[in-house]
Amino acid sequence: CEQRQGVLQNTALELISEGRKLADELGTELCGLLLGDNVDGLAAQIGGHGADKVLVCNSPLLGKYTTDAYAKVIVDVIKDLKPEIFLIGATNIGRDLGPRLAARLGTGLTADCTKLEIGYSKTDDQHKIILQTRPAFGGHLMATIICPRFRPQMSTVRPGVMKKSAFDQAKADAVKVEKPTFELSEADIKTNVVEIVKAAKEL
Repeated sequence: CEQRQGVLQNTALELISEGRKLADELGTELCGLLLGDNVDGLAAQIGGHGADKVLVCNSPLLGKYTTDAYAKVIVDVIKDLKPEIFLIGATNIGRDLGPRLAARLGTGLTADCTKLEIGYSKTDDQHKIILQTRPAFGGHLMATIICPRFRPQMSTVRPGVMKKSAFDQAKADAVKVEKPTFELSEADIKTNVVEIVKAAKEL
């Protein structure tokens, strides 16, 4: 669940809302993964939009996004949790992070998805998988991609294409919050964030 400077991004809440639908179809639990420094207070917001559980990884080394730190922690959590599906927003951070996670986990990644649904492959009508739809050939064709053999099935999803559900206080109050153990040191991080400059908005 992407946050920047302690603020959850809309893309994260859109994915949680869409993930809720997918989890219901699969009859499984929906879990959000939150990285940062002292970001526990955001867990209820994630729960209020549909997550059953939020895993919170706090560290001063996660306060600012770096590929090295985030990739290491997320890969460790995924290897322990073994989710069927892992969704990432196709933001600047998500596009940087997604391919690295997929490579380290030895799985596939479908980038810039505009539609997600649960279904079956043409060769297996017994095991449900995620059908990932994305534009191809300059947007002239919509391709549906599957990853039947490797886990997790991973997608980056374009911001704004999924509908964010209404916040539910009862769900926020009921969400389970867990803090997985992880190892992260300065030696794991090869880059240093000097400054973050926001792009000027077009008039």
